[in-house]
Amino acid sequence: MNPVTLKRIAIAAAILTVLVAIDGLYMVLTNYHPDDTSNNGFGAFHPSDGQTVLIAAGLLLLVAIIAFVLSNRTQLTVGAAGQPAKQDVEPEVNA
Repeated sequence: MNPVTLKRIAIAAAILTVLVAIDGLYMVLTNYHPDDTSNNGFGAFHPSDGQTVLIAAGLLLLVAIIAFVLSNRTQLTVGAAGQPAKQDVEPEVNA
């Protein structure tokens, strides 16, 4: 994948992570519980809305970190493979 695209994905995911985490922290700190659900797929664990939003922020942070690492790795491999080594370059001969 293009390193510039991965860098943009990383930046967008990082910005969204901060915004979602702030919203989740606000919900947790204010004890925001509009409606409790009886069956949410977690079994006996019933997370609040704030906890669910914080889990989503954690997943977004994971996406941002992976995209950032992949963008740096592809830049290194493209930079190393894109330029020939100095020993491989033949001098130009004027005839």
